[in-house]
Amino acid sequence: MSELSVLQEKKGRIAYIILNRPEKLNALNNQLLTELDQALNEIEQDDSISVGYDVGKYSHPTVTEDRDKLEEFTKRWLRIWAFPKPIIAQVHGYALAGGTQLLASCDFVITAENAQFGFPSLPLGGGFVGIYWGWHIGHQRAKLLDLTAGSRITGIEATEYGFAARCFKEAELEDKTLEIAKGIAKTPLDILKLKKQAHNRVMDIQGFRTSVMFGPEQDAIIHTTEGIQSIREKINELGLKPTIQWFNEQEI
Repeated sequence: MSELSVLQEKKGRIAYIILNRPEKLNALNNQLLTELDQALNEIEQDDSISVGYDVGKYSHPTVTEDRDKLEEFTKRWLRIWAFPKPIIAQVHGYALAGGTQLLASCDFVITAENAQFGFPSLPLGGGFVGIYWGWHIGHQRAKLLDLTAGSRITGIEATEYGFAARCFKEAELEDKTLEIAKGIAKTPLDILKLKKQAHNRVMDIQGFRTSVMFGPEQDAIIHTTEGIQSIREKINELGLKPTIQWFNEQEI
């Protein structure tokens, strides 16, 4: 049996879901996402708890197949967003591309100051990741980052922009995040659920759910463009890292 990609740990009324693919920098794959779903199911049913993409060779799905697969991702992030109990994302290292959709769907992001947030190093899609950012950092900043392949901001900048709620030195991150979670967990669970639902309803009225559900269709269409097909061909020819180098060395 393969090693688990998602680990669970419980500390009193606080549950930890730990992504466990360090050799791949916790890149999202099918096994990790399936185990994430299972962990969410278990935590949702446990009333003692209050808080709680690899890019390689490219297959050639039809636009409809592509869109359907992307919608599965979106529904998973919406499930996290609508999860009845508060979810805190504790971030260190790198949080890039589709991984930032997961973060943007959590209730709070607590990050190390030196963490790196950003977008894919190659323009391989569009309309799927960046729209999540706009809800947190505003449309101008979201466009600037999204339209610049390989863009990065630190944990400090992510907090200043509004993508994260708080940032701490990496050595303090776990203790400080647990302290925040304990503060939240003091509030009775039924009150937490109703408070979270009230905030989410405001975002729903403003169009959050509708806007992110447009993402799969937009991304599937963009995947058919000549520009993206040429980059995919480069990846198949050279490999991912040499293609990133080729892209960055282009003269404009």
